[in-house]
Amino acid sequence: MLQLHRELLSLFDHSQQVADSRPSDEAPRKFGKPFDRRDADLIIRSCDQVDFHVHKAVLGTASVVFEDMFTAPGPSPHEKGQEDPVLSLTEDSKTLHRLLTTIYPVDPSVPETPEDALFLLATCQKYEMDSTAKRIRSLLKERTPPLFTALDSFRAYGIASRYHLKEEALLAARLTLEHPMNFNSCGEDLRFISGADLFRLWGYHTECTKAVRNCINQMKRTSGESFPYSSRSCSGTVNIGKYNTDELQSVPRWWHGYFLGKVADRPSPKTITDRLAFERALVAHRGASGCPACLQPDETRVDNTICAAFEAKLTAAIDLVGVVTPLGPIVFSELKGPPGSQRRCLYMGLVS
Repeated sequence: MLQLHRELLSLFDHSQQVADSRPSDEAPRKFGKPFDRRDADLIIRSCDQVDFHVHKAVLGTASVVFEDMFTAPGPSPHEKGQEDPVLSLTEDSKTLHRLLTTIYPVDPSVPETPEDALFLLATCQKYEMDSTAKRIRSLLKERTPPLFTALDSFRAYGIASRYHLKEEALLAARLTLEHPMNFNSCGEDLRFISGADLFRLWGYHTECTKAVRNCINQMKRTSGESFPYSSRSCSGTVNIGKYNTDELQSVPRWWHGYFLGKVADRPSPKTITDRLAFERALVAHRGASGCPACLQPDETRVDNTICAAFEAKLTAAIDLVGVVTPLGPIVFSELKGPPGSQRRCLYMGLVS
């Protein structure tokens, strides 16, 4: 137990190194094109001593903070001997370059890692650049393959929560559902998550598990009878025509037990309705039960349709479960459009 305690403590060592940008003592250097124009009227200097020659009008249009700074009474920031005023910022040159390429009419430099994307969005939030953040999020959504994946979801959740990026925190929390909520899954990424945020994430997993189980338990036969947890045989007519719709009314008994058993500690619609796993389970069920109502081996296209339909239903159920950040609750329905009539918001393990 003592050794385990020491290992857990070691995960939180150096947790402040997530975004530690400290000024450098090296001499300033110019970034170069396209931020070296002679008509620039401001130099912004990164924490690693890289100068960007920019225009106050452009920055002021994009940022409420910069607009207030440029229009406030008093002298402009400057350094002795500099023709243009110099504004030293705490962001590094990589982040500032990505930020400026999103503001200026040039090809945008899209972040290549989740950490870079979150730091960039946090910078937009810091300088109140809502339109720029919206464009960055749009670029990230168009990226193939996706930048945010289940592989680094715990780390992304911790960083997004730290910077109060509600949309990214919820996206990352959704991706963590593909992993069990334990120390083996979180691993060293625990050092990116505060205790309060970790507790919120645990509560989110708990509520999502309840939501998908309730959704699966609502599957009925046409007669309206609830199915038992598992059954080795099927009865009743299976209405294939209803599988490609949002409503699944005719469900064999073994489906109910299979999907419910897949929930376990990973309540992700993607893992619950895994196509290959469902196909293998269907073959095994046919061999064990000899049920004539079940699908035949050459009907894999319908198998995929079944999984897609169930995944959509489970996703809709989880969309109504919200995770709370320090700035308040957010649910996926709020990101997509008008919220559902039965929205549930989670706060510190309590449902209201």
